[in-house]
Amino acid sequence: MNQIKNTLKHLKKVSLADLDQVRLMNRTDQKFCLHINHLPKILEAVQNDYSILAIEGETIFNYDNTYFDTPDDQMFLSHQNGKLNRHKVRLRKYVQTDNNFLEVKFKNNKGRTIKKRIEREGFESVFTHDELNFISNSNKYSGIQLEPKINSHFHRLTLVDKEFTERITIDMFPGFKNKDKEITLNNLVIIEIKQSKAAKPAVIINVLKENKIRKQGFSKYCIGRALLEDEIKKNNFKPLLIKIEKEYHN
Repeated sequence: MNQIKNTLKHLKKVSLADLDQVRLMNRTDQKFCLHINHLPKILEAVQNDYSILAIEGETIFNYDNTYFDTPDDQMFLSHQNGKLNRHKVRLRKYVQTDNNFLEVKFKNNKGRTIKKRIEREGFESVFTHDELNFISNSNKYSGIQLEPKINSHFHRLTLVDKEFTERITIDMFPGFKNKDKEITLNNLVIIEIKQSKAAKPAVIINVLKENKIRKQGFSKYCIGRALLEDEIKKNNFKPLLIKIEKEYHN
């Protein structure tokens, strides 16, 4: 971790207001998974091409999430079964700033991710009347039928390119918890590249390819549940679960 922090010192800093230029609530996503030992080398290779979000001198931030689904796990199964036009509903807490949001994500059949969110007072898993309306208007599921399934947490740093057309999130130490079990993947890093349709190919993609790091789909909600629950359907996630057990779980 110290090596990562030392590398981050060399990146130009941007503010949260600067980052608002590249919110990308309608975007394309590409994800890559790697061992944390490779991260300093990746960051060093892109330090002249990207700036990093800094708030009050901090560049690594803690996130907490609660994911919701129907009692019969329709959202999870849609992803597991490879269906497009699928939704996810979650609460997200930005720990350092104590900001909380209710978010609905939609992955359409053209591979684009569309996110809608509203700010809320706390992190409790109970929806207000206005939040129930927001959920019903944002996806095909009623908020009344949703229930909390798992919690997740991770450390994130956020990069932005010089033209403010792409946003890179780098998540470290992802952890998952339900009422029976908890697991943290201390060696796993998830890099997500978020771009608008017109954006040029991201510089970091070439760096990842040069280091033999390949694109890898990764849903924190689905993988978290697959890791925590023995009986849940997870056939399509098994290659990634085997890789996680072999390379990232200690």
